[in-house]
Amino acid sequence: MQLSHTLPSELRDCRAVHVLERSLQNNRLGHGILLHGESYSYLCEIAEAIAGYLLGSSKDTALSHPDCFTLRPSGRARLIKIGSESERRQGEWPQNSMRRLVNDLQKTANQGGRKVAIVYEADRMNHQSANAFLKTLEEPAAESTLFLITCRPYDLLDTIRSRCLNFKIPTENAQQIHPEWITWTQQYRDWLGQLIIGPKKGQASHLIFAAYGLNLHFQAIMGELSEKSLQEQKSTQPESLSAEEKSAIEAGIERRFRKQLLSEVEKETVLYARDIEAENPDCLPVQALNQAIKSLEKVTQLLELNFNLSAALERFFLQSLKIWTGRS
Repeated sequence: MQLSHTLPSELRDCRAVHVLERSLQNNRLGHGILLHGESYSYLCEIAEAIAGYLLGSSKDTALSHPDCFTLRPSGRARLIKIGSESERRQGEWPQNSMRRLVNDLQKTANQGGRKVAIVYEADRMNHQSANAFLKTLEEPAAESTLFLITCRPYDLLDTIRSRCLNFKIPTENAQQIHPEWITWTQQYRDWLGQLIIGPKKGQASHLIFAAYGLNLHFQAIMGELSEKSLQEQKSTQPESLSAEEKSAIEAGIERRFRKQLLSEVEKETVLYARDIEAENPDCLPVQALNQAIKSLEKVTQLLELNFNLSAALERFFLQSLKIWTGRS
């Protein structure tokens, strides 16, 4: 069966899929494959489908094949760890560690054929893990294929990217839109409109309460999107995943939807400023817009450091109050 026939319809005409399919047919796939794009689920679909093809299995059973090895971030910090000597037991490195993966790849295949490894969220490798993985790319084990999956390819070492075949997977129709998101964006624009006009006497508290309402509504939408995606992924996850791996997957899902929604907030903020300009060509609030975008970028940076989401959003909305009521 062709690779494309095992994938969702929206991926079958993807150029990257066609190239990968031809490489498989010609037995010229290469040792290291870097799959990147904004849709994490698409990247997993493709990597697992190719793994099934290489192992004579299927996309749905590839991860349970004895010659398919996986490595995922673990814990709320979502790091791919090297594996320490103190965790080594009976000569074996700890499960879900880079040293365990490298060691497994060096062994003879259980079924005498190929060995496949999939590194999920490869950008979460720490310095030690990245260097150990680089050595594996430089001195590959026989009959092995390594897949790296990431939505942030430029967080990988340049030397790792350069030693892999790079495929960017498109994201058309990939984003999940919550039915309440259109309502939220309209409420946000209405709120900005009230800030532009300026609070009337005794109404400042109303704008502050409205900001907290936007904050809570945002979190509810993000929570529902994350929970839905998590439930969908659970049906395809191996039963052997540890609690730390499951925690990392959950944190990764939250992070992806958070990034998506914050990107939408930035877009709506820019569009609103452009609407002001359309009404009055001499009134594009450049300084206010720049300050608002910088404030949103700061929120994103704080969240990458595991800052509390509610507190980070509160910071953005309260700063927006000052920025837009005193715009220039």
